[in-house]
Amino acid sequence: MKIMIVGFGMAVWVSAAMADLTVVQNLETSAMPAEPGKGSTMTMKMKGPKARIDFSAMPVSSIVDLKSRKLFFLDHKQKQVMIMPLDLMQSMLALSAPETAAGQDKSAIQKTGKVQTINGYTCDEYTGSSGGGTTLRCWIANTSEAAEMEPFRVYAQDAFKATSFGGLAAMKGLIVRSESTVLTNDKPVTSRTELKSLSKAPLADAIFSLPADYTVMGMPALPAP
Repeated sequence: MKIMIVGFGMAVWVSAAMADLTVVQNLETSAMPAEPGKGSTMTMKMKGPKARIDFSAMPVSSIVDLKSRKLFFLDHKQKQVMIMPLDLMQSMLALSAPETAAGQDKSAIQKTGKVQTINGYTCDEYTGSSGGGTTLRCWIANTSEAAEMEPFRVYAQDAFKATSFGGLAAMKGLIVRSESTVLTNDKPVTSRTELKSLSKAPLADAIFSLPADYTVMGMPALPAP
C-alpha cells in the first residue's frame, strides 16, 4: 500500500534547467486520512537528478535518484530504509494491477476543452477512466516554472506506462489540481490534490541523503507468477 501511495504522488507530480524546486500540495486520500482538524500535505523537492517526497500525515518519505537508478523508501518511525532499483519499481506496480500490465485496462487521458483559473494558473481540464474502476480528473497549467520536473516525468512515463497512471505520467505541465479513484484490493481509494505553493529557493544536498542512524531493511518478497 505504501508503494502505491508514493506511486500516486509521483504520477501526479511528474509533469534542462536544473534549478532547485519545492512543490507543496494539499492532499486528501482515503488511503491515509489526516487527523481530525488537520490538513495533510505532500511535499516534493527536486535538485538535479534527485527528488524527495514527504507526507505530513504519514511518517514515510521516498527519495528518487535518477543517476544511480535507485528508489529509497524511508520509514521514520522504525528508522529504516529500503533500497529498490527503479526497474523493480515498475515490476511491482505491474504486479499490483495485473490487468493493466497486460495492456487490458489502460485509461486514456483526454482534454475536455474546459479552461479554469486555479491559484493564479490557467489550467486545461483533462479526464480519464478505465474499466478497472480507475477515474482521473486533473487541471494542468502549461508553465515553465516546473521545468525541473521534466527528468522525473520521463522516468515516470516509463515506470507507469503499463498502469492506469500511464497517460497522466506522459503529460507535460504543472498539475495544479487532481482527483482520482483507484480500486485497490477491490476497495476504492480516492485522492485529491491541489497546489499550495511552488518555490525555487536553494535546497541543501543533505535533504537527499540517507540518515546515518537508519538501518537497511530487506526487499519485500514478490508473489510467484
